[in-house]
Amino acid sequence: MAHAHSRPRFVVQQKRTPRGPEPAIIHVDDCSMIEGRPHPISEHDARVSLTDPNLEPCAFCRPDTELGILD
Repeated sequence: MAHAHSRPRFVVQQKRTPRGPEPAIIHVDDCSMIEGRPHPISEHDARVSLTDPNLEPCAFCRPDTELGILD
């Protein structure tokens, strides 16, 4: 029996630097560019987070495109 394709899940990754935290990055949860220990978030939270100027979408996995958010 085939399983229905499930919608992607999302994670937020906080980047820390010697100067302090940089903007957090939203990823699709299976992105190979995730570093450290990301925190899982819902599709709704990912969508809301991508409207925050302190958060940015991963340029590799493009969660904004996955969610249909266009600039």
